[in-house]
This record gives sequence, C-alpha cells and structure tokens, in this order.
Amino acid sequence: MKETLICSLEKHNIYYLSDANVSFYILVPYKEYDNTNISIRLKSNYDSYDLTKNSLEVVTNELINYYKNLDNYNITLILPVFYNNILDRIRVVEDLEMYQIVDRYLGVIFNNAYMFLTKNNVKVNNSIYVINNDSFKKFTNWFVSRYNNRIEYKTILDLVKDNGSYSNYNVIETPNMNFVVGKNAEPTIEKTVEMELETFDNLAKKTIEEKKKEPRKREETLVGSSGFVSYILLGAISFIVFIGLLYLFVK
Repeated sequence: MKETLICSLEKHNIYYLSDANVSFYILVPYKEYDNTNISIRLKSNYDSYDLTKNSLEVVTNELINYYKNLDNYNITLILPVFYNNILDRIRVVEDLEMYQIVDRYLGVIFNNAYMFLTKNNVKVNNSIYVINNDSFKKFTNWFVSRYNNRIEYKTILDLVKDNGSYSNYNVIETPNMNFVVGKNAEPTIEKTVEMELETFDNLAKKTIEEKKKEPRKREETLVGSSGFVSYILLGAISFIVFIGLLYLFVK
C-alpha cells in the first residue's frame, strides 16, 4: 500500500494510504501518544478530497481545516475514500448487499490502518469507534450491531471527553467535510456545505458559572436574613419607645 505524508500538524501527521482496492486518509499521532483507538467517519460531502478533481494544495487545505481541530486530542481518525457512488446509495437505500460491500471495504481499511500504526510504533487498542453521522444512521447502526463486541458508536464529543481534557475544548468545526465518491462521474446529489459545532466547553463553562454563583447566593441569603433581623430589632425598639411614651402620658 502506498503511503503519502500529506502534512504534519503539531501532534499528528496526516497520511494518505492507497492501493488498487482501497484508499483513505488517516490522522496519526507522533507526539505524546503511544497508544490509540482507530476511529472512522463517513460523510455526505465528497469532492473537496478527490485528488483527481482538485489540486494537492486544495485537498491539503481541506484536510488541515478538519484535522487541526482534533490535533490536541488522542484521536486517530480515518476518512475513507469511496467510489462508484456507494455512499449515496447506502444513504438513501437500505440494501443489505450494499451494506456488506461497504462492510468488507471498511474491514480492509481497518486492517491496513492497524498495520500502518503498529509499524509506526503506535499501539492500537481493541475498540474501533464509528463516529456519528445521521445521514448514514441506518448503515452505522447495522454495522455497529454486527460487531458490537469490537466496534462502538461514538461522537467526536465522546472522544474529546475520553481524553479528559474537555475543559480546554472550545469548538470543533468541520466545514466542507467531503469524501471522494464516483471516480469517473460527478455525484448525483447536490454538493452541500456542512458545518458541525460541538461545544462541550459550554457545559464546562456553565458548571464553572454555577459554582461562581453559589457564594453570591449565600451572600444574598445572609443579606436577606440580616434584613429580617433588622426588621425585628426595629419593631422591638418601636415597642419600647411606645411603652415609654405611654408611661409618661399616664404618669
């Protein structure tokens, strides 16, 4: 299998692996991480990563725009390259025969990714993660249930949380996330531009804000309590003054 280094990020390399049967992009850790889980994602946009339709510079920029958001986390994500419009077909048709074709194709990708990672001294953990995409939900549900002892269904957010560093996680944006579909023909569906915003940081910020509010609430409670006590004292003083005046008047 031909291995092409597309570019290097701060903690990962982006490779393009291909042979006559399969091809895929993979984000490979080379700093800090000596073990990882293989993750894979199917997407409904394609053309921006097709090296037969775009220059290497364009494809590289698209890959960097996506992968750079994952660079701070131990996420080894595969972006598979598909041909013959099969992604379009499994998205709109629930066809077991097509599912099995994609299943075999992904199996070859996983095996090659495993060999490539171990060759680069990265220990691969047992579980494989299929990243959510509602466009292919029927297929991914079928695929995960078929290998439920080995393959898990997760979100990018889950993977970030698994890293235990979500407090530093702001926004993952995936503009123009595309895959190659149709080697000799244009896709039959209209090209779309997808933007995914997954912000677990919002939850972290909300938790921090709530903790900050707790002393404020206690202060408000104390102020309210002291106000109540003041009213009691004022009433007591007024009563004493009234008794004194009454005594003088009677006397």
